[in-house]
Amino acid sequence: YCFFTRNGGVSKKNFSSLNCAFNKGDEEQNVKKNREYVHKKFCKKKKIILMNQVHSNKIFFINKINSKNLYGDGIVSDRKDLILGVLTADCAPIVILGKKYFGIIHAGWRGVFSGIIENTINFFLKKGECKEDIFIDVGPHLRQNSFEVKNDFLINLKKLEVNSDKYISSIKKKLHFNFSLLITNKIMSCGVCNFNISEIDTYQNYNDFYSFRYYSKKGIKNCGRQISLVSIKD
Repeated sequence: YCFFTRNGGVSKKNFSSLNCAFNKGDEEQNVKKNREYVHKKFCKKKKIILMNQVHSNKIFFINKINSKNLYGDGIVSDRKDLILGVLTADCAPIVILGKKYFGIIHAGWRGVFSGIIENTINFFLKKGECKEDIFIDVGPHLRQNSFEVKNDFLINLKKLEVNSDKYISSIKKKLHFNFSLLITNKIMSCGVCNFNISEIDTYQNYNDFYSFRYYSKKGIKNCGRQISLVSIKD
């Protein structure tokens, strides 16, 4: 598996350079070239499966190549001829590996609160995987020092019946959300102890990773998306 950076592609300006998302304003030919690059770099002979990500808790199991659009945020397979992928720019790409099955999650805070991590892990368990055999790697994402929130976020937490004291801290008199801790707690609540969480903050490392928040603060609405991919070796 690989968490690609934003570097090495052909896109320009706020999409520079390895943008792999079609729907954010970049030129289609550039995105195609970028996807061809990561496909060749990762494993050209396998087909890449991506979803239409909607910040949900919905997952898909892919056991045959299907051309229909997938609207969800988690995808699992056991096919050695497939590559599963997600696109991110502050949300967390999460790779899940079992003995037979593999998967990947697009994890924004809404999806994580609504159960996307638990749903995916539980699917592995229903398929016969053991908790002890599951390994999870969480890629670069928006970390606490950069995840500033306002009162409307606290209201959302209250609606979700979440103890905000657990995840909200005051840094320089501003409220910050510990997204990494939330992901950690969700993984551990499923009984999985073998996991890694990247310490790379996409906002602080905007030269290497797309950060929607970084560009929003500069008054730019659109930016690119880096891709993360996972497959099983032949």
